[in-house]
Parts: sequence; C-alpha cells; structure tokens
Amino acid sequence: MIEWWLLLFGGPILALIIRSLVKVPYRPKLLHTPYARPGPWHYLKIISGRIWLAWKLVRHPRVLNVYDTTSKKYEKVGLVATELEKVWELPHELKNRESVDGLFFIGTDGTDTCLKISIERLANRQAQVSLLLALPNGITYQLPGSPDTLISNTDGKECFNAGGIKFQLIEAMRKWRILFNGLAKRTCNGEETEVHFRMNIVWTAFSRPYEFKREFSRKLLAQGMARELWRGRQEWSQMSEPSLNGMDQWGAMVGTYQDSSLNVEKEIYLRSLRQRRWGQRNSSTLHRKLDIVGACEDGNYFYLSATSDSSRLTHEVWGHLYHPNGFLYKINACNLDLERLGEHGPVPNHFSIRFAAKRRNYHAIIHLMPSQYENYIGRPWLHRSTTYPCHLTLNSRQGRVVFVATNVFHGDCPLEAEVSVPYLSAPRRQPSSAEVEKLVLLFNEEACRFDGLVGGKGSSLALLSSDIKKVPVECKVPAGFCVTVNAWKAQLKNNEQVAAVFKQLEDVATGVVEGKLEDCCAQAEKLVSSVPVDSLLQDCIREALQELFGDEADQKRFAVRSSAVGEDGDVLSSAGQNITVLGCQGFDSIKEGLQKCWASLLSYQSVEYRRQHGEPLIPGMGVVIQEMVDAEAAGVLFTVNPNDGDPGKMILTANYGLGESVVSASADPDTFYIKRTSAGELSVSSRIIGSKQSKIILSDKGTREEKITEEDAVALCLPDDKVLEIGQLGVYLEKAFGGPRDLEFAVSRGALYLLQARPVTALDAWTDFELRHEFDSPILTDSDYFTKANTGEVFPGATSPLGLSVTASSLDLSFQFVMKEQFGKHFEVNPWCIGRFNLFHLNQVFINVIDTFQRDIEEEITAHHRSVDMAIFGHLVSNSTMHQIGKQRFGVAGWGVKYLRFRHMFMDMCFNNRRVKRAVRKFSDYAIPSEKYIDSQKLYDEICSQLPLLLEISNIHLQVSRAGTITQLISFIILLDGRNEWTPELYGEMAQLLSSISNIESADVPVALKQIAQAILKSEDAKEFCEHSLEIASVWLETDPGLPGGLFRSFIARHGHRGIKEFDVATETWGMNSRPLVSVLQSMVANPASLDATSQPAKSNDDWLKSIGQSKPGKYRALKFFVPRSRNAVIAREKTKSLLIRTIHVFRMAYRRLAHLLVRDGKIPDTNLIFFFTHSELQELILSNGVALINKANRRRKLYPELDALVFPEISLGIPKPLENSSSEEVWGADGIQLTGTPVFKGTVRATARVALNLEEAKQIQNGDILITRSTDIGWSPYFPLLSGVVTELGGLISHGAVVAREYGLPAIVGCNKVTQIFRSGDVVILDGSKGTITRVDAT
Repeated sequence: MIEWWLLLFGGPILALIIRSLVKVPYRPKLLHTPYARPGPWHYLKIISGRIWLAWKLVRHPRVLNVYDTTSKKYEKVGLVATELEKVWELPHELKNRESVDGLFFIGTDGTDTCLKISIERLANRQAQVSLLLALPNGITYQLPGSPDTLISNTDGKECFNAGGIKFQLIEAMRKWRILFNGLAKRTCNGEETEVHFRMNIVWTAFSRPYEFKREFSRKLLAQGMARELWRGRQEWSQMSEPSLNGMDQWGAMVGTYQDSSLNVEKEIYLRSLRQRRWGQRNSSTLHRKLDIVGACEDGNYFYLSATSDSSRLTHEVWGHLYHPNGFLYKINACNLDLERLGEHGPVPNHFSIRFAAKRRNYHAIIHLMPSQYENYIGRPWLHRSTTYPCHLTLNSRQGRVVFVATNVFHGDCPLEAEVSVPYLSAPRRQPSSAEVEKLVLLFNEEACRFDGLVGGKGSSLALLSSDIKKVPVECKVPAGFCVTVNAWKAQLKNNEQVAAVFKQLEDVATGVVEGKLEDCCAQAEKLVSSVPVDSLLQDCIREALQELFGDEADQKRFAVRSSAVGEDGDVLSSAGQNITVLGCQGFDSIKEGLQKCWASLLSYQSVEYRRQHGEPLIPGMGVVIQEMVDAEAAGVLFTVNPNDGDPGKMILTANYGLGESVVSASADPDTFYIKRTSAGELSVSSRIIGSKQSKIILSDKGTREEKITEEDAVALCLPDDKVLEIGQLGVYLEKAFGGPRDLEFAVSRGALYLLQARPVTALDAWTDFELRHEFDSPILTDSDYFTKANTGEVFPGATSPLGLSVTASSLDLSFQFVMKEQFGKHFEVNPWCIGRFNLFHLNQVFINVIDTFQRDIEEEITAHHRSVDMAIFGHLVSNSTMHQIGKQRFGVAGWGVKYLRFRHMFMDMCFNNRRVKRAVRKFSDYAIPSEKYIDSQKLYDEICSQLPLLLEISNIHLQVSRAGTITQLISFIILLDGRNEWTPELYGEMAQLLSSISNIESADVPVALKQIAQAILKSEDAKEFCEHSLEIASVWLETDPGLPGGLFRSFIARHGHRGIKEFDVATETWGMNSRPLVSVLQSMVANPASLDATSQPAKSNDDWLKSIGQSKPGKYRALKFFVPRSRNAVIAREKTKSLLIRTIHVFRMAYRRLAHLLVRDGKIPDTNLIFFFTHSELQELILSNGVALINKANRRRKLYPELDALVFPEISLGIPKPLENSSSEEVWGADGIQLTGTPVFKGTVRATARVALNLEEAKQIQNGDILITRSTDIGWSPYFPLLSGVVTELGGLISHGAVVAREYGLPAIVGCNKVTQIFRSGDVVILDGSKGTITRVDAT
C-alpha cells in the first residue's frame, strides 16, 4: 500500500521540485502552429498525468454500470432503464447561448450505404441539423438547405425535432426512433432535384453505453496533456475535463426510406454509432476535429476522435472499439496525428491508422471513395465539416468507414443571420388559483392560453389572438371569449342527479356494471342540456359580451363552439366529436348553444371515442363564444399533405359561404394544391373545381343551406392571390407553433379571418414495417447464424409484446447470468442489449448459434459440439464456417476457460438436486395477491417488485438445464467411444440413453388425460359427453361429483398453469380455459381404441446397456454412472421448467388483474389490449395520457396474427427470412418419397399422416394418426394418446416431443427437415423409429 502512496504523491512532488530548480524557457500557449509541441519535460509530464488521471478515475467511476441480474431490486436487474439513464437521454435544458444538446447517428453497411443524421439543439429555437443518405447507386439525399446546417423555428418543446427530422426515445439507452419527413435534395449523376423524402428507422443498441468522460485512456489523455503548458492543478483539471458530457453507444438501424417521386419504399439495415452530447460548445476555440466511424464485416466496430481545441488540448485522441465477443474496450494507443492528416492540404485518398485496445493491435487501411459531402456549421459559418464515405481494411477484414473532418472556415458566408419568429405556446408557469376559479376568460387574457382551463380550441384561439399583429399577411381573429372548464364544473356541482347519471355512465363504460353505454349517454346528454345555466355564469357572459361588443352585442351573430379538454391536441384531434352551434343571436340563443355544447360532451360518439383512446370519459369542457364572420368563402388549409406529410404540397379546400360545408363534408369543395419550395416560395400548382351544389349561410334562425348558381358552381370560389395569401399565413403559423398546422379560415369583403389552427395529427404514426420490427434484436454481422430449434417449442410462433418484454427478456438476462457464472471475466453482462442469446425478430424468438454454442471451443470441431447438436437440433449442424467464426470471435478456449468449465461441471453434478429442492421450496406456492389490489399503480409497483423473482427462477432453470446438458453430453461422448462417423445405430443408442425416464411432469399430461377419458367411458354419461358442446361438456366435468370430475379437477390443480405458448403471459392456460382439453377428451372417449393399454408399444429397457458391458466393460461402467444422472437431469429440468411456467402464470394473472383495473380507470378500452404493451409502456400509460400508446397497441394487435403465421427455417444465416410456400405438387403427389431425421424411440408403424402446424389444425387428429408438425410444446400433450407416431421438423433428443414420445412409447423422429412441406394430411406413411425415416406409400 505504501508503494501506491509513494507513486501517487512522490512523482508529482519530484516533478515540481525539478521544475523549480531548472530554468525552462517560457513558451507562449499559442504558437504559430495551432498544435502544442512536446517540451523538455514531456515524458515526466506523461507519467505525472497518468498518475493524476488514475486518481481521477478512482474518484469518478462509471455511473451507468449499476445493473446486477441477481439483485432483489427491480431497478437493478436490467429489465428496464434506470432513472439516471432516462435523465441522460431526455433533452437537456439550454441554459445560455453557448449551450448545446445533441444527438448524432452515423451508420453504414457492407454495400456502400451510409447514413449520417443529427440534431444539435441551440438556444432560441434553433438547431444545427444534418442529413446524409448515400446509396450504392450513387444517389444521395441531403437537407435542401445543405451545405448550411442552421435551422430556425424548431419545435419549442423539449424534444429533438428540427428540419423535418425527429428523434423519439422509445427506451433509454436501448431504443430510439429516427424519422425524417420533409423536402430533401436528391443528387443523381450531378443533377440536384428537390423531392419529398421519408425515412422511418428504429435504432436498437447492441453495446453498453461508453461514458467518455469517465472511461478515457489514461495513456492517450496524458500524452495530450503533456504537450501543453502546465500552470497548476486548475489547468490540469481543465485539460482532463471535456466541455461536453454524454456517451457513445453502438447499435443497429432497421427501417425504410421512400422517395415520393419514385414511389418505391426500400428497406435499410445499418450498424451504427449513436452519440449523445450536451454542455457548452467550443466553436470559437475549435481548430480541427476528425471523427472516424468504422464497421468491419467480422463484427469489430471502432470510433476514433482527434481534436485540436486551444481552450483545452491542441492534440487530443481517444476512441473505443466494440469487439464481437461482447466487450466494449477503450482504445489506449493510436498513431493518429492531426497535423499530418489533411492539415496542410486535402485528406489523402489512402491512409492507415494503427491503434490498440485490450492488448489487441489493429491496423486500419482507409480508402476514400470519390464522393465527399460538405456542411457548414454556425451562422456566419465558423467551420466546414466534410464527410467521406470510405472502404476499410481492418486486419485483413473488409468493412466501411465514415470519416468526418471538421476544419475552421475562413471564407465568406453568403447567408444572413436568422432569428426564429415568436413562439406560440401556453405559458410555462402554472395558472394561479384566481385564474383557475374564473368562469369566463377573454381571448386576450394570458390565462386563456392554458388548455386545461378553456380546452384545446379555446387556448389555440387565445394564442392566435396574441400574435395576430406579427403575421406577415393582413388577417384578423374574430373577437370572443371562453366559458372555462371551471364553469362546466360549477354548473353541475352539487347536482346529485347529474352525479348519479355520470357515475352510471362511467361504470357501464368501464365494465364495472352491465348496461348499454348508448342509453347511458343519451340519458346524460338529455339531463345536462336541461340543467339551467348558473346565474353567476350568466352574469359573467353578459359582462364579457358588453366589454367586447358594447351595445351591438344583441345584433351580432356568434358561433358557440365546443372546446373539450384534450381536444385539438398533438396526438388526438377529436374532430367532429362535439358540436358547434352557429348563428346564435341574442343572449338566450347563446345560452341555449352553451347548453348544447356541454351536452354534446356526453353524446355516445364523443364518449366512445374517448373510451377507445384511453381518454377521461368526462374530461370537462370549455366553450368558445366568438363573433361570426358572414363569409363569402371559407375553408381549411393543411400546411402539409395530411396523407403523407409532404411539406411541398399544401392543400386548401374551400366553398362559398360558411366553412361548415367543408368541415362537415356536406358539399364537394374546390381544392387548391400549393407548391412550396424549401426556400419558402409558394405557387398554386393545380386546382380542382368541386361540384359545390350548395353552401351554408347565416339566416334569421342561425344558418341555412342554399343552392349555388350554376355560374358560381363551375367557378373557383377563391382567386389564386387569396389562396397564396392564406398559404403564407399557414407557413408563418407553422413556424410560430413549430410544426404543421390545420387552419380554418374565412374570407369576407376581401378580408381574411383566421378561425382556428390545430396540429396536423398522425404524421408520426408508426408504419407497419416499424411495428413488425420494433422489438427486433440487433444482428451483429451478416455471417451470424440463428436457429428456431428449441425456441420453436418454447416460444412457438409470435410472442406478444408484453411476453417479449417480461418472460423472453428475463430468460435472455438469465442466459447472460449463466454465461457470466460460467465464463467469469471472459464474459460481460449487457442488459442494454436484450436478445443477445435469444434473438427477437418479427416477434419470434431465435437462438444465436455462434454466441451460444461456439463460445467454448477447441482448435477443431469436437465430439462435444456434435453432442450439443444432437441434443438441441436432433442432427449435426456445426460446420467449419461456424467454428471459424467462433474462433475469430472468442478464440480457442484457454486454460482459464477450461478450468471454469470443469469447475462448473463438477459443481452442477454435485449441487443440481440442491438447486431443484430450493426452487421447489420457494416457488411451489409462490403467489402475488393481485386480487386484493384496487389501485392500478400500486399493483404495477407490486409486479415490478416481484420481477426479480422471475429472474431468479429463470436463473435456476437455466442452471439446472446446463447441468442436465453436461451429463447428457458426457454420456453421448462415452457412447461415441472415439468414433468419427455418426451412424443411425449411434443415434439409436443416444435415444435409448434417454428412454425409460419416469416422473417427467410434461409426460404425465397424456397419461392423466387417458385416465380421465377411461373414467368418463365407464360412466353413464359417456355418450352424452361426446355429443355435448364444448361449453356444456366443460361445465359437466368441472362440476361432476364422480370419478371423472374428481380426476379432471385434480389434473387442473396439477397442470392448470400450463398450455400452448405457456411462456407467453398473453396465452390462456388450461386452468383458464379447459375447452381444448375437453375437445381432446371427447375425441378419446369417442375412440375407445385409443385407450387400450395394449395398443401402446412397450417401453425400452436397459438391455442395450448390458450388451455394451459384455464387450466393453469400461464403457459400461462409465455409462452406468452417467446414464441415471442424465435421466435424472431431464426430470430435474422438467421440474424447474414447470416451476418457471407456474411463476410466469402468477405474473399472467397479475397482469390480467391490472388489465381489469386499467379498464375500470378508463386507461384502456378492453382487457386483452394489455398484452400488446410492453412492461415499461404500462407505467407510462398509468401515469400520463396514453392515446399514442393505445393506437400503437391496437395496431400491434392487428398485425399479430400475420406475425404468428410466419414460419422460419431451422437455421438462418444473417437476418432470418420467413419461408415462402414453395412446396411442389409433383413432390407432394409422389409415392416412395422418404425423409430422414434423428430417431427418438424405436418402433415401426404404418398409418395415416396428419400434418398440423398449429393446435387449430391438431383438432383434426384421428385415433391412430401419425402427427407431422414443426415442433411441439406441452399444449400438444393432450393429443399424444391418440397418436401412433410423431415426426417434427425442429427439436433434438431432449425436446418436448422427444421426451413425451419416449415416455408414451411412440415411434418418433425429430429434426426431419421439410417434412411438413413434403407430406400431406391423409398420406399413408411408414414411420421407422429405429432408422429415423418416414416414407410415403400412398399419397392422397
């Protein structure tokens, strides 16, 4: 310890003493060159700097590395992001003019596709924005203003939204959504064209975040510090502390882009670097900066940065490398020299860089491609940033590089400084108590801008009125005021009849009591309209009319317009849900219109609309009372095309008279298309004359419909100059609000009146492609292999979003825990990348073959890997390509890995039973008392607190499964006895090894069902049972006091938590819905031959083992020791699996209870929808407005059957692609076709084939059929008593189908590729379980 203190303090003290004794010439900080030179004390300063930085790293460690998969705390297990991660990811406050807050994505692939997209937020609603998409065919897309990057009039909210680009946080440090929808400059063969361009991308992390302020290389930073003048500790701290904070993270982009002029949507898949930055910018002192983002085909990804900043370091180099073994290393040595690489001339076309990370040396040879792309930063331009797409050779492996060089710009900027227009938004403060209590607010009062006080429409009109003088075109907002939401509350306060009716309406709408919602709404609507308007409110309305209009108030016409809370919002428009009363004249008419507006909030269409979107059923309503304009023409303007968001095509629709005919679609209006360029130039591109058969005008009784003359009908209702004037108004309001607008306007005597401006909704709606791929795990390289073996039976078909975020994610984290336990320091747990081993793709679950099975390998493929293949796949899969990738990624297992391997083999064999017993004690009676909860937030918190237990049982199950796999592998290796050839006889011996296993829980299902069927057959009600409907038969079994009912209830008690897709919380188990079981029992009772015990083959015995002992006693003794342990391990695995499924069922019931509470609270429209949210989304749904989430969940539910029907090959190279229905009629119809798989149980049977790809098709199974399917799970177990044989495409010797077939004595083969495509139901086939073949003898 004393040596450490001497090193820590002795070095700097000695340096200071020598520095004070030796006279060193003074060197000015700024020399003729911008780069400081190493001085006479350079190496001593390096040593001192490294000591200083070592102390700093100890004092300031990483702050994001807080996860522990074994923790009892929900926040630390890694299933969801921490609060600190959310704080880092969300936009940061811009405290002054020098503050910046940015997000950058740079991605590339192996085919010269390159994407660079970023937003750097600045003060005063400005941002530095860039977009570059370069395609292999030479076409590029950039922002129309490029090379300039400054964008003004950005969205004033705290978000990343500027210049048509939006970055939406999905889950902190894990997933982002990247959107672009706007005009772009397309360059093709040197020709530039302005087009509408759309891009929808989901970015998903595959590395942990790299905290560059806390993970710097001491060596590289000390070298940079040693170049500079040192004047004390304060300067040391300044040199070692970057002005920006943030993190880097590697991930994958998947999405689509579309050029509207080509009308073709294309997919894109890029590996990319994401950079998050915030702090104080250094633009005035930055001389030069180089950024190199490299992606290699073997899964190595690196980032290098070199910066020259006179305020800190004139030559700083740092970087990081993501290795395909899963580790993110800091680069600790690099020869990148800023002064030599393009400082005094162009960047050379070819250059190389050497760097080192974690004792590995890398040599990057970079070849610049012909194209380069420039951007200018600042206004006036301060820096020029040049992007070079490049080819890369990294240690002889090919890849791509995006090279960005930023230099000081010394030229002239042709653009003038920009200032954003005044931002129109509600005050940032909270309304005062006096403002909240007001019954009426005039448009010009600041409190009227709070939508919570006057509703969406009222607050929008107040904002428009406040800014109308600054609009570049002459227009007016008709005068008016708002009756507040508080007036609505005061009107109905203390009215017991209204309260009772409202309570009944809410109870019926949320399912608390039965009733017809439409009738409840009609009753409430009638009651509210009949309640007299409060006298105090009447006085307030009279005062407002008198203040605004004086004695003319009685002669003027008014529009009384509904303005509900939540109406006209960014997500939900509520268009047409509540009424507007036009042409009100006199106080009594206004009062009557007010009552109608209030009552319309209770109309069935309005209430049901809010219920479907998770909005409060009775949110309260403000009412706008506004002077009417006797319009000659009126209409609506969309500042972007509402169908696709194209800002270059503004759409205006108008008709003669009032705008009601346009809004209500009662007439076919004129349509004008306004072309808008990125420079803001407007022109009318086309006009469509509507039929305009009628118009709505003011009348003595309000309004009336009047026919239009033929002359007017064939003419346009607005001239082009007025259309362009309205277009200019729309452009200004788009800038003022920071986003596209939907305007209502009127024209009277040539004057333009602005009646409303609301956001254009649904522009950011998720595309079907995004929804299909939003849960996809990132794929590291195109050479990775993925399989549906094993997961095809554990997670068959698609899994619900809630199932993916809870059970599938828990299993993946548990897999990482087991790997960490087995490999120690050679493995790093990465909770930021869920799906690392269990890959998620198109809502289906795969296994990553390389990372899972090629991690612990020898120089050559060994019997160990062949045995794993047999256990998991049922046939040999590992090949030289996979093995070579494994060696490159993880290396050949060293002594450390081997020691850990054998240590865990010993520990697993010794303590496996202890694990199982501990799991049985803890989880046999595990429960969450969800029924006692009546508050959705408290129940959600309880579920969260219990999730670490789900991880714990998952960990135990995987540990037990590992122990079972080890004993089986040892037994397989003993059986091999040095043989290299895998023969059918060897497969048969392996199958025999796992036969004669009793007490397997999943195999008990068909046996127990057979007993129930026999009891029913012996009862007097057997015939009626078969003839009854499923509902009646189920009730009979559940209530029968005799032996059949008792056996059935006992079965449900033991196995009621199980069923098809039992790992998915969305599934209904047998205990929740017993009809699938009853259907099978009816088939069994109707076919008594299936219950004949003699019809089943006798189980195998261990004579084969004794025969081995006669010839090879050593092998016999080894097998005699390991075979019982292998069989016991299968039993233990099935036991812990059942406990895991039971625990999942506890969470399933808790989520179902939560769904009922959310429906009761009006948060979701129906209970089934809960399974189409993720776990973290449910928290957001409970705490805030969930309109967007509900819309997304509904669309996920619609897409789910399509995803569930997808079928994938057993092995996929690169991104898994679904199989297409390519079966051939010629192959189908041919006799004598024979396929081979792996034998599971001996025996030969000739019978009819029944091809069933799902349980719905399995209902067609007849007694004695041979089942042919993709894979089975426990949900298929009830059908086994009816079968005479089983054939599966997926699965190995320890798969569910193999285990149950052996237990039930059925000839079976697994791993029979394409059997479901070649054979048809009705074919007569011969299944040989000894040879592993199935042969068609008579085609249908």
